[in-house]
Amino acid sequence: MTRVRWIAAGALGSLATLPLFIADRIVKKPAPVMEETERAPAYWMKTIPELPRFRPLDESINVDVAVVGGGFTGLAIGYYLKTLDPSLRVAVLEAQRFGSGASSRNSGGAPNYFRGHGQTEEAQRGYDLLRRFCFDNGLDVELEEQAPMITLHRSRDTAENPVLTGHGLREAVNSPYYDAAVEGISNRLHPGKLIAGLIEANRHAGVELYENSPVVRIQPGNPVWLHTPNERIIAGQVALATNAYTPGIGYARDRMFALHHRVIVTRPLTDEEWKASRLEQYPYRLEHGTFFTHTVRRTADRRFFYRHLLGHRSFERTDWTVTADDIAYGQEALLRRYPWAEGIPIEHEWHGVTARTRDRWPVAGPIDQGVSIAAGFNGNGVMATHYFGHLLAHQMLGKSHQDLGMLSPADAHPVVPGELARSIGMQPWLAYERRRDG
Repeated sequence: MTRVRWIAAGALGSLATLPLFIADRIVKKPAPVMEETERAPAYWMKTIPELPRFRPLDESINVDVAVVGGGFTGLAIGYYLKTLDPSLRVAVLEAQRFGSGASSRNSGGAPNYFRGHGQTEEAQRGYDLLRRFCFDNGLDVELEEQAPMITLHRSRDTAENPVLTGHGLREAVNSPYYDAAVEGISNRLHPGKLIAGLIEANRHAGVELYENSPVVRIQPGNPVWLHTPNERIIAGQVALATNAYTPGIGYARDRMFALHHRVIVTRPLTDEEWKASRLEQYPYRLEHGTFFTHTVRRTADRRFFYRHLLGHRSFERTDWTVTADDIAYGQEALLRRYPWAEGIPIEHEWHGVTARTRDRWPVAGPIDQGVSIAAGFNGNGVMATHYFGHLLAHQMLGKSHQDLGMLSPADAHPVVPGELARSIGMQPWLAYERRRDG
């Protein structure tokens, strides 16, 4: 495409966003989480026994610490607060079902490194903590340690010291799309089983758990007042573990943004399909790129798991209606990479949303009077969410820990473009990336 056509495409993409921008501006704020439709359970939650249900908050309560968000991070914060100081009254509030957000809608990667920072001593301590939590609580989370991983590059120019290139790589992964690859190792687990274990550990520790209790307003101070649609909570401190939902409740709007993804999982592969997939040799695959990447993994029952980007919603709205165009694009992108998958039925699919920062490091630490946060995990995997929950619990209680320096408050992160620029500018950028993808 010529430069003139690229400019024209960008201009048209910007113009195409104006109706959405105007509509969102009339709303004037992100859709409250209470308005989000009930999330359909992802594959991971359908392969475990049904989780226990917890009543909504139906009375006003006074607690030492209220944790907002019932995923990996929020449940880790609640658990470690209570185990560090059993005398505390701790409540975790979840807008829908526990673990129904990003925590059960990801690929289950649990690396012992942080994205962009490598395998540091801090990262290893974080991984050791997660592993010890599972062992101490008797959890079988299908942990695969030191499993083969491959990072795939479309161009050899972007791969540093590739181990596979050209025709050899295309044969190894049965894909005509990539030209170079870098091998590595990582760890994987079953996200649903970890959520189940975190819930049980919190119950056993004495943490109060409330489902279908969205926090719609926070009044910082001493104490902090939180409001659900019908009740209120008075808390000595509050921990926000709301990830992509954080801007919607008024925090970190200028430090993080949300990207939406779609995941598909096929039926179990036949022996012939399994052989064609090369998932036995390369069971976990990451695609090199910026935020516009695709992830592949196998499941324990030999299904093909594939994630692709949907896009960004103006003003960080977290709801997304998957359209026929989204499905068609996902199928086209999949078959460009893996033509052998054509015709294999999809048995599970879902939408998920992730929170990103410009420096790809979580926002963690105090963010308002009486309010702390751990959010914006940038696809760092399960270990990071668990470890930052552990560290934030220490910081909130004034307890020492050798890795507290990892906590990076909001003002330490680079600013993201303002809402107007971000909402309009993101669309042509994503359109360009889609064009380049094809």
